[in-house]
Amino acid sequence: MQPWRSPLTFVVAAALACGPGAARVPAAPAARPPASSTETIPLRYDRHLPSLAVRIDGELDARFAFDTGIGINLISKSLCKMLSCASAGRYVGTRMSGQEITVPLARVRSLAVGHEEQRDVVVGVLDLEDFVESSDVQGFVSLDFFRRRAFTLDERRSELVLEDAASLDRRVAGGVAVPIEVRSAGEAVTVFLPLEVGGQPALAEVDTGSDALILDERFLASLGVDRSAAKVVEGRDEAGHAFTRWFAEVNADVHPAGAPAIRQAGMRTMFQKIIHDGLVGRRFLEPWAVTFDLPRQRMVFARSAP
Repeated sequence: MQPWRSPLTFVVAAALACGPGAARVPAAPAARPPASSTETIPLRYDRHLPSLAVRIDGELDARFAFDTGIGINLISKSLCKMLSCASAGRYVGTRMSGQEITVPLARVRSLAVGHEEQRDVVVGVLDLEDFVESSDVQGFVSLDFFRRRAFTLDERRSELVLEDAASLDRRVAGGVAVPIEVRSAGEAVTVFLPLEVGGQPALAEVDTGSDALILDERFLASLGVDRSAAKVVEGRDEAGHAFTRWFAEVNADVHPAGAPAIRQAGMRTMFQKIIHDGLVGRRFLEPWAVTFDLPRQRMVFARSAP
């Protein structure tokens, strides 16, 4: 996946490879911990894209990428065919550039990450293999999977932690909680984080599928960025949409609104004409263990332990 990809709002911006990454195995004995307990899920990274182990329909082990900006859970066409997925209509999503993309939907009997299992899950079906580096990645887990379960993403430790009530309380006590806006459209879920960028308000989508901070081009002037001095890239994205992007360092502080302790400065930033104020990528989140608590519409930032 390209580090400066053009993400989607509510829908996939990345692709699914169709390699032989999933294999049917006998269902494991019922030895998983109860859903009320914590569990640490290891993450593997292919370039900047994290992935984790999942289980589908109670017996199929596979590897899915994890992306907070993807909107809906996804599986590859080949995996859907293997599972004989039932069609569930279609979903129309909007890219950050404003383009609409239609995604066919299907149902799987269950999807599990660790001991967290959901049944009768609606998934998008796509096959855009040019955007996934590893051939064993067969789908994407989105924030839709975590509508009702808090989790912590700790990229420095390469892990995702399923939280219970007690561990969530400890995260809040040891970190800084900030409000978020959770948007839901059918099966799609996205999170927006209110930011202050050089003292200016910006509502940014939280997108771990992107590396950088991305801001709408109108921030170029208000942040004092000289377009003629910035690196300029022109081209067409994977959907054929023409774009112009400017890359420059933003010397001003960037932090969640009302939480100046969670700040970064000198961030390498991409500017482009988009439908949002901006997108927060992995470079902003990486120094922190970030807890996503969608039921309470908050994120909690704490320093990642060494």
